[in-house]
Amino acid sequence: MNGAGRSVAITAAQLEVLNGSDWFAALDPAFREAVLASSRIVMLPAGGAVFHRGDASDGLYCVLSGAVCFSSSAPSGRGSIAAMVEAPQWFGEIALFDGGPRTHDAVADIASTLLHLPLRHLTRILADDPGRWQQLGQLLVGKLRIALTLLEDMALEPPKVRLARCLINLLEGYGQRKVAPSSSVRVSQERLGMMLSLSRQTVNELLRHLEQDKIIECRRGGVRILDQRRLGEVARGAA
Repeated sequence: MNGAGRSVAITAAQLEVLNGSDWFAALDPAFREAVLASSRIVMLPAGGAVFHRGDASDGLYCVLSGAVCFSSSAPSGRGSIAAMVEAPQWFGEIALFDGGPRTHDAVADIASTLLHLPLRHLTRILADDPGRWQQLGQLLVGKLRIALTLLEDMALEPPKVRLARCLINLLEGYGQRKVAPSSSVRVSQERLGMMLSLSRQTVNELLRHLEQDKIIECRRGGVRILDQRRLGEVARGAA
């Protein structure tokens, strides 16, 4: 991993962030303590790589602050973004289950602080209690459900519905946040287009319509959600 890893004690503020993760908060106490005792703090500058597509697994990560972008590129040079994750979202479990390589490039979108649970420690923790694999599997399955829904949306739903659902996913941390999310999403129109396979012009037009309806407010580098209920109606195709 490219970045500066520091073996320092987790702060009270960072622990509060971790406990804001539905998945982490639901772990049995012994599992949580083992994770905390075996992890390290990693600090990355904007553009710093967590890992690259094709890399071997090196464990699990959780975003404590900042944001990490998951992307891939075709031989033609065209790129796509699979997800943008912020605190307190966990990632890196796919390669652990199948022993395969990393599926995407993971790069810090802005200066970020991560919790890293190295693979050697995670393997030991799971060996101590094989039942913990099921708890880890819940993290993976939750993401699989979202991925299947996104594939279905891509085939069946109009761009307006897909955009609304994307904003909600970003706002709620793809279902990983325990605490109430803020009302703002830090993502550019270009990034939204790459996530939804839509042109920037199309995204701009859709956002403008939502703004005219006073559902959102477009800001430089992000979107503020003004009416979450009505955005949910758009996401359900009811508006």
